[in-house]
Amino acid sequence: MEAGIREFLSQVKIGAKQTHNNMTLYCLLSATEAPVDFLTLDEALDKEAVAITEVGEGGSVPELKVVNRSKQKVLLLDGEELVGAKQNRVLNVTILIAAQSETVIPVSCVEQGRWSYRSRQFGSESRAMSAHLRKRKSETVTDNLRHRQNFRSDQGVVWEEIENKYARMAAAPSPTMAMADLYKYHEDLSAEYLAAFRPVDNQIGIVVFIDGEIVGTEFLDKFESFRKNHAKLVQSYIMDALETATLKSEFTRRPSKAKARRILECAARASTEKRESVALGEDVRFESSEVFGAGLEFGGQLLQLSIFLREENEGKGHRPSKLKRASVRRTSFARE
Repeated sequence: MEAGIREFLSQVKIGAKQTHNNMTLYCLLSATEAPVDFLTLDEALDKEAVAITEVGEGGSVPELKVVNRSKQKVLLLDGEELVGAKQNRVLNVTILIAAQSETVIPVSCVEQGRWSYRSRQFGSESRAMSAHLRKRKSETVTDNLRHRQNFRSDQGVVWEEIENKYARMAAAPSPTMAMADLYKYHEDLSAEYLAAFRPVDNQIGIVVFIDGEIVGTEFLDKFESFRKNHAKLVQSYIMDALETATLKSEFTRRPSKAKARRILECAARASTEKRESVALGEDVRFESSEVFGAGLEFGGQLLQLSIFLREENEGKGHRPSKLKRASVRRTSFARE
């Protein structure tokens, strides 16, 4: 990985551990933050600073239009859900929207059974796609960037993953197979988890363990912006933890600071690709035999980064034929 990001990761401090049931996270801390001013999605919508709509009256599943009326930049996070218009969508990548601009953004549908207007503009319910679904979506976006030079996902994979998650979580049927209904079905249990995880001073990230195994890492390098998005990011992992929350098992592999540090070290050694982003800054993609992920840089500063572990047999010429439960996913981290 390039020196700037490697240096960023080396300066991150691993702080307090927080645990509820089968999910543990370590708070990631920094003495400094990125000197970039922006509004978050929810801030911008609350201020009516942005309008997010279909690209035209007929709409286009993989694209939406963002009009930023404000004099501030707006940061949209990979996986954030946009609710309304002709169908609910999620962001394919993290995007920094320029002040007083109009931008067409790449999205994925997370409500395959609806294509009719519920509203003219999109809103937010402060949700993000579950971490495992974001991971799968990110893989397909990376593949499209390399082969088709665009930020689109494989929409079929996204729909299939949502259907599989409904099956694994034994959720009530949704008339439109909306990701939103899956969240609503589990909102009480999710709230119990969320109450146990709170942001702390100087926090810019989290390392997350489920069933004693490390599953991912999130960074947003602005203290206040991370605090405002903390619940959204944590809940995306809670939706995966709930899949195995009722299993009664003793975890022989305990979450440790050493394992939390290891995922950062692996990411720092990974090979990196950078390209012009959808709007401001540069899109960053990285991968190794153990980890992969994506993020956004602006002005030489890392603003956002997601790090995921690979499945055991990824990178060996084949993929699993069906999704594994979180409790049986294994990596070299688990074998330490």
